[in-house]
Amino acid sequence: MTVRAPGPIDRWNAAALAALAAGALFATLGCAGPDDPSPSRATVVDARREGAGTTRASRELAVAAEARGELAPPRVAPVAPRPLVTVRRIEASEGEDGRGALVAAVDAVAIELDAERFEPRARDPILVVGELSFTRYTHPSPGVLRFVAADAGALPRGVPLYLSWSGEPDHRVSIADALELP
Repeated sequence: MTVRAPGPIDRWNAAALAALAAGALFATLGCAGPDDPSPSRATVVDARREGAGTTRASRELAVAAEARGELAPPRVAPVAPRPLVTVRRIEASEGEDGRGALVAAVDAVAIELDAERFEPRARDPILVVGELSFTRYTHPSPGVLRFVAADAGALPRGVPLYLSWSGEPDHRVSIADALELP
C-alpha cells in the first residue's frame, strides 16, 4: 500500500467538509444565517435597551420598535454653549512668546477657543494677537483649541484677536475686538 502526501484537492475537500460541519452546527444552534431574516433574541433585547445598534438587524428592529412606540428616542441633556474665547492664567512650564519660539513660562496664559464654531480645515490654525502669532496648540477637551502664551505681560492689550490658517494668509476669522486678560 502506497501512502501519498495530501494534495490540493484533498485540502479543498477538507475545507469544504469543515465549512459544511460549521453550517450544520450553526443551524442546529438556531443561529440566523444570511437567508434567515429572523433576528436573535439578543439583538431584540439590545434594540429595546439601547436603540439602534451596529448590526443591520438591530437597526431595523429599533426603527420598527420606535414606530410602534416601544422604543423612546434617547434623551439628550441640553448643553450650554461654550464661550468663543476663554482667557485664563494657568500653571505651565513653557509657552510661546508669539514670535515662533517656545520659552520658559513666566506668567502663563491659556487662550482657549471653541473649535466647533469654525469650519473644519486641513491646515493648522494660527492665533494672532496684534503682531504676535501663536502656532502651537493642544486639545485639552474635545472641540477646544488651547494656545499657551508664556508671559501675560508681553501680550498687547486692546488689539484684535483673530484666527488664521497656515498657508492661507487671506482667510481669517475675527475672535474678539480686544484681548482682555484676567
